[in-house]
Amino acid sequence: MHEASLVQGLLGLALKSVAEHNAAHPERRIARIEELVCEMGLIACVEPRTLEACFELFAEGTEAEGAKLTLTTAPLACRCEDCGHAFELRQRHFVCPECGGENIHFSGGHGLTLQSLRVDTEEAHHD
Repeated sequence: MHEASLVQGLLGLALKSVAEHNAAHPERRIARIEELVCEMGLIACVEPRTLEACFELFAEGTEAEGAKLTLTTAPLACRCEDCGHAFELRQRHFVCPECGGENIHFSGGHGLTLQSLRVDTEEAHHD
């Protein structure tokens, strides 16, 4: 299950960002991560529910415990080798929308990218 290793990397990156922020801005420390927004490649071999379950497990006891994991799918840039039409796929249906050809060329589409973090600062609790 590579979802576990993806979550470890994702969570490690988020927690490192929080630690770096807290070290640089002790007057405005981040108390917790409320949401991680991530973008998955269209052909990433990731099961979203498994990824979410792994995230919940690995986040326990960290600043990300209870955080929401929001996943979006990135469109995949493609080109038809038959007619030359350039297009984006948003679903795993590898057919050229122009000519119906199946000789599609693409690169990428496998990754998982941390887009943003929504956080709660300690000073928000002192208002």
